[in-house]
This record gives sequence, C-alpha cells and structure tokens, in this order.
Amino acid sequence: MKLEIISKNYRVTDRLEQILNNKTRRLDKYFPDSNTPCKIVLTDMGRQCKMEISINFRGNHIRSEVVGDTMYYNIDVALPKLERQLVKHREKLSQSYRIPAAPGEYEFVSDVDVTPLTIAKTKSFRVESMSAVEAAENLELVDHDFYLFVNSETGNVEAVYRRKDGTIGLLQPYVE
Repeated sequence: MKLEIISKNYRVTDRLEQILNNKTRRLDKYFPDSNTPCKIVLTDMGRQCKMEISINFRGNHIRSEVVGDTMYYNIDVALPKLERQLVKHREKLSQSYRIPAAPGEYEFVSDVDVTPLTIAKTKSFRVESMSAVEAAENLELVDHDFYLFVNSETGNVEAVYRRKDGTIGLLQPYVE
C-alpha cells in the first residue's frame, strides 16, 4: 500500500510514522496492487486527536475515523475497524466488473474562510450509477452518514443515509 500521511496541527514523529507503516502492512493482503493509495489524516483537536484513514480501491471507498486521547490509541481502534469493513466487503472489492478509480477522484476545488453562512469547502466527485442496495453497501464502506449516487433504476440522483436508530434511509429528491 502507498501510504500518504497528512497532519493538521499535529507533529508526526518518526516512531508514529514507523508504527503506521508496520500496522497498515497487514491490510496489504486485501489489495493485489502494492500501489493502492492509503491516506491517513492526523488532526490535533486540543485535548483529543482525530485519525482518518481512507483507502480508494477500484472505485470503492473504505474509510475509518476515530477520535481519542492519543494517536496510538486511534491506530489500535481505526485499523481493526477498517479491517472489519474490508472482510465484510471482500467480495464486493474483488469484483472484476468494476472500473478502477481514476487518480485524484476527489478534487478539492476551493477553500474559503470559515464565517457564518458561508461555504467552507467545495468538493467535486464522480457519482456512480448503482442500485439503492449497492449504495447502502458503499455507505458501510465509507463510514459516512450519507452516500450520494445515481439510481440505475430511475436515473435520478439519490442518497442513502444512516438514521439515528441505526437503520438506513433513502432520499429521493424531485423538483415540482
């Protein structure tokens, strides 16, 4: 795996970088390509630290986010969480009909100063055509609260989202 470590208000020590390299190596068995990008974002939030790990493989996004007291704690929580997602979705990740993801699939368009009622960041990304069930599976892979997709049955842009009770909801917007 090709590791990219990004720090925000956090100083990455050589020891931490070495531990991240060693511990992420156990995920290599899930990816046949040794150049699979793995992005790790380390953020200091005052008394707590946040770690986000994102892997983009053949158009599938696997993501884990953990907030804890130390980065070492976060490693021990985030990597097993990511590995559980990989095991759960191993068949989906290995499907040969999927088109490999284009490099730089997520493109940051602009960063704006954060003020009330302004857009802080704009992000553009490719939306794939799939069924609502496939979108719900992708929602589990990215570990976000929602997943935007084009419904292959209707041709409309729709979203699946994680409800507070743990179930999954489907948003089907329309214009009157």
